[in-house]
Amino acid sequence: MNTSKEKVIDSAQKLFHLNGFQNTSIDDILESTGVTKSNLYYHFKSKEELGLLILEKRIREYENKFFSDTLENNSISPEKRLKRYYKRVINYHDNLNCKNGCPFGNLALEMSDTNEKFRSRLSDFFNHWQKTIEKCIKEGIKLKEFRSDISPKIISQLILSHLEGAILMTKTHRSITPLSSGCKTIMKLIKQN
Repeated sequence: MNTSKEKVIDSAQKLFHLNGFQNTSIDDILESTGVTKSNLYYHFKSKEELGLLILEKRIREYENKFFSDTLENNSISPEKRLKRYYKRVINYHDNLNCKNGCPFGNLALEMSDTNEKFRSRLSDFFNHWQKTIEKCIKEGIKLKEFRSDISPKIISQLILSHLEGAILMTKTHRSITPLSSGCKTIMKLIKQN
């Protein structure tokens, strides 16, 4: 059985992704969980503390679900790793019916100008994400799967920027096409001929 703390975390995570951090009130969380305000504040000093804890949880989940079996999986070629990663991202957003967007991108847009703790943690995570992609690209260049005339750092920045922008377009158009066609095009652009 879920404890009241787990209920709050699960509910707040869903509400923050659906409505945004600032548009989700403590009352919204309480209403969706049936937890009392005193119980919520027993576990969390503030909504900010809850939000930062959820951000850390999401980062761990993303790294486990999206990095370890794809970009960091040394048992398959770098090209296959990147394709598997793209497939997993596309399926995730397709299963959301192209709604909600990227929880990290949404939070970065919403909080980077108003809360330094969120901005800084998101910046660290995006840098780690980019370096994870870059490592895969470097290995692909070494194995002559990816072209070597463009810096792996630039390619990884392009891939991450494309993902965030394409997820935004996927959410806006309620279509997976901007994400899926863009991923295929990037694979063609970086592939060694």
